[in-house]
Amino acid sequence: MKSFRAAVCGSLFLLMVTAAFGMSVKSDYDKNFDFASLRTFAFKTDRAANDPLRTNTIEGERIQNALAAQLEANGFSQSPDPDFIVAFYSRTRVKTQVQSFGYGPGFGWGYGIPYRARWRWGFGPDIWTTTYNQGCVMVDIINRRTSELVWRGVVKDTVNGIGQSEKQANEAAKDLVKSFIKDTKKVDKKNS
Repeated sequence: MKSFRAAVCGSLFLLMVTAAFGMSVKSDYDKNFDFASLRTFAFKTDRAANDPLRTNTIEGERIQNALAAQLEANGFSQSPDPDFIVAFYSRTRVKTQVQSFGYGPGFGWGYGIPYRARWRWGFGPDIWTTTYNQGCVMVDIINRRTSELVWRGVVKDTVNGIGQSEKQANEAAKDLVKSFIKDTKKVDKKNS
């Protein structure tokens, strides 16, 4: 019975952690801009001195390739004389999440009561602390003719290390471009 309870609690914890740390995408845009006029793009290549992608060219190239692939898959094309400029930035930071599970105000059945110099199952606080790395990619769509920002998207997700960075870059680019397309359709529908 105890092993079944431990397995159920462990499964629920993993499910909650996965849901809490899922990828999130947010965007903002100029609601009066004519997005239908955008057909071709180029990337902003100059970077500020404090931009981590200035020295991490592997990650920068990975994000740029993923964004280019997603934009091209949605009908845009790269051009030396583009309609819009794509600028992107990347950051990571260590985050801590504290969660309390149980019945009542911070107490529940779980791993929580000290007994003879070790923890045991029983009634007590059921608090979990998780430390993780959160990565953030921000993409700006800039009108080349006026140099004004017309769309900005931010995607945040946990970073699991070097081995998954290409997969995560592709997923982030896909979600950002999907959000961009969705926002442009809203504006086009409103303007027509």
